[in-house]
Amino acid sequence: MKTKKVMVAALGTALVLFGQANAGGKELAKHQVPKAVLDAFEKAHPGAKGVKFEQEALEGKTAYEVEYKESGREYDFLYGADGTLLRKEEEIDAKALPETVVQAVMKAHPKARIEEAEKVMQPDGTVSGYEVEIKVGGKELELELDTSGKILTTERD
Repeated sequence: MKTKKVMVAALGTALVLFGQANAGGKELAKHQVPKAVLDAFEKAHPGAKGVKFEQEALEGKTAYEVEYKESGREYDFLYGADGTLLRKEEEIDAKALPETVVQAVMKAHPKARIEEAEKVMQPDGTVSGYEVEIKVGGKELELELDTSGKILTTERD
């Protein structure tokens, strides 16, 4: 009987941890964000309005995402705790996606509809990939692809 309870508890813990690992970022209030991150963002984007913050994992390390909209486009900046810019994401029109990316999405999910797209860039502006939100069969998925169209990750929204 004790073994069964232990197994149920372990399974429950594993499911909670798995859910947290796949749930995306954790929303933060501004006062929860490291000062170095705030300083770096505010220096690069003075006067940004409607700013939102999240804590995420990027390549196994804690990162801080700062998001805001400007001229109808969404921008995300990921920083290390020390204020170092790690990557940038810029919302783009789905029609601006490279054909190789669109083909990879449609091959993996033939009945999908692309809802949103972002280009992912290194701090110097070099495009390193794309994030694509799709809707298929009533489910929403987020795909991360490299520039050649290879799907790197798939997450449920």
